[in-house]
Amino acid sequence: MHAGLLRPDSAAAPALAEAAQVAAELKALPDAETAAATVALIFDYPSAWAWEAQPQGADFDYFRLVLTAYRALRRAGLSVDILPAETGDLSGYALVLAPGLATLPDALMAALQAYGGIALLGPRTNAKTPDMAIPVPLPPALPGLDATIALVESLPPGVTVSLTSGGAMVHWMERLEGAADTVLTTNDGHPALVRRDGLHYLAGWPDDETFPKIARDLARQAGLQTHDLPPGVRTRDTATHRFWFNYNAEAVTVETHQIPAAGVHWEAL
Repeated sequence: MHAGLLRPDSAAAPALAEAAQVAAELKALPDAETAAATVALIFDYPSAWAWEAQPQGADFDYFRLVLTAYRALRRAGLSVDILPAETGDLSGYALVLAPGLATLPDALMAALQAYGGIALLGPRTNAKTPDMAIPVPLPPALPGLDATIALVESLPPGVTVSLTSGGAMVHWMERLEGAADTVLTTNDGHPALVRRDGLHYLAGWPDDETFPKIARDLARQAGLQTHDLPPGVRTRDTATHRFWFNYNAEAVTVETHQIPAAGVHWEAL
């Protein structure tokens, strides 16, 4: 790291060959322009501050929740744009995730009402006013979704709520009331994921195996191609190419691609 491209005695350091390889690849590669993704993930600093002030449990952390959602999307092979909570137009995206937004801005609420794609919000959506009070009507108060949070529970480390379909909720769980369609149920019979048309509400924090399954299911509903990527492998699309990255210390085969250790493979779209 400290040697850079040349050692102090001017001999080539290992990074020199790597930098030369990348330079040659960039020269040979046609322009690969950034493209808008088909999936959006909403991130909100005020929500991070709100839950830092009132986490209601040592295990609830907004950054951790958003990162869990991001990892689930990337594990499904999806390219993701990060949007602010003040976003007023979601029409360019087939799938939108907005976990843990303490207060839904008016612009985002209007965008959700006009949105025709697949959206997933929760947990703890719209649970606070800007003055940190519990709002009335009770959260999540989403347009057209008949679901009300009747009570919440912060789960201690190591405590989980099992789902009938397999997997579990961790860190956080909510009890929902209402007539929204139930998609996932806990083993004790309570809704864990509900929906109305394309709008979904998540009543808990899925574990690291459950969230990717939910992300893939929603992406397929949205008509998106997904991949069940192995650990350490991720993919991202540009306007012209798809790149596959292998962060592992050994070679990995993904679909028909043999990617060397710490290597990259790309293909034209």
